[in-house]
Amino acid sequence: LGILEIFAVSQGIVGIRGVFSNKFLAMSKKGKLHASARFTADCQFRERFQENSYNTYASAVHRSPRSGRQWYVALNKRGKAKRGCSPRARPQHVSTHFLPRFRQPQPPELAFTVTLPEKKPPPKPKVAPSLPRKNPSPVKYRLKFRFG
Repeated sequence: LGILEIFAVSQGIVGIRGVFSNKFLAMSKKGKLHASARFTADCQFRERFQENSYNTYASAVHRSPRSGRQWYVALNKRGKAKRGCSPRARPQHVSTHFLPRFRQPQPPELAFTVTLPEKKPPPKPKVAPSLPRKNPSPVKYRLKFRFG
């Protein structure tokens, strides 16, 4: 599970940073999403609030050369990034809709821990010294039933 931090660069322009990886989301000039160690112009996205309370993010730098259509951040059903220049990466498509969740401060934990005492291994039984037998020869047993 990855947590992303969205921060404002200027009015309507945001940057997206991974909290644990400390890398920035960027879109290449071919429309591919990748992680960048440094914050560059490729890391700037235009944030737009949709009517259905979702957000969409379009590249602030790159767009289609012919039509001028914006390239959007989009994920497929498995969570893999789609190319921004894909025909399915439009603001109306569900794959470009992201629901913002605000991180709330964690309340103090109202629980306690129970520590169990360490289990000690059982003491070894004391072996009584065996008395020497009067007859050291092996004992022979007779079978109760005879087969054959």
